[in-house]
Order: sequence, then C-alpha cells, then structure tokens
Amino acid sequence: TMTTEKVLAAWRTLNQAKYLKLDDADKVKVWKATRALRPIAEQFDEDLKDAAKKLKPSEDFDERLAKAQKYEAMIKQPDLDAEQLPIGAAEYAKFIDEFHTYNKLVDEAMKEYAKKPVEIEIEPLSEESFAKLMASNDWTMAQVVSLDDILVE
Repeated sequence: TMTTEKVLAAWRTLNQAKYLKLDDADKVKVWKATRALRPIAEQFDEDLKDAAKKLKPSEDFDERLAKAQKYEAMIKQPDLDAEQLPIGAAEYAKFIDEFHTYNKLVDEAMKEYAKKPVEIEIEPLSEESFAKLMASNDWTMAQVVSLDDILVE
C-alpha cells in the first residue's frame, strides 16, 4: 500500500528510465512495475485536468492567460513598444493574483486524491539490480528515493 502521490513520483521517474545495465529478468520487472503504476498515474492526471477545467474562475480565463503569457514574453524584449502590449501592468498583476488563487484551489482539490492509499503489487529488485538501474540513469536523489520504497526488496 502506498499513496497516490508516491505512485505519481515513481511513475514519472520510471516512465523515463533507461534499463541499459539491467539483466533481462530485471528489465522485465521494471517494465512490469511501470505498467502497474501507469493506470493510477493516468487517472490522477485525468482528474487533475478535469479539476483544472471545472475550477477556472471565468470563461475567459484561458484567453487572459494567453495575454498574460504574451505580456511576459514581450516585456523581456529590449526594444519593447508599450503600445503593443496585450494588457497593461496593472491588469497583468491582477491576473497573476487570480492565477495563483486558481492554482491553490486546484491543488487543494487534488490534495485528498494525492494522499489516497492505493494497493499495488510490484515484484521488487535486489539492491544490486536497483544500483544497476540507478547507474543506467542520471537521477536526482529525490527520484531515487521515490523508487526505493517501491522497487527495492
């Protein structure tokens, strides 16, 4: 049993993993582990997209987001003509506040799902095989830790 957020972290790491230094039996174990994690990760991503869509603060949110992004790109240009900006600085600042509030709302809505325990059976790797998997990839310590609880016996 593990939480959905642990599954997500492991899925993201394993889905991009290289198996080069593993023997064939361990490659299959890692592949099977990735397949076991996939439906949980994909369902969470679908739920996240649904929440993001339904919790938008207004119907023109995407249009205003595009203008804010264009504003951000244009403001960095050295030969900026303020007349060409899609929105003004005050409108941009107001939208950024709204955007942060929106993101917090989506995060809060999904927090319960991220903490949800899920049952998953994965055939573990030996420490030696896990070391080979790490050697095959250029992972951060956070990525290694995300897999340690799941893959190592």
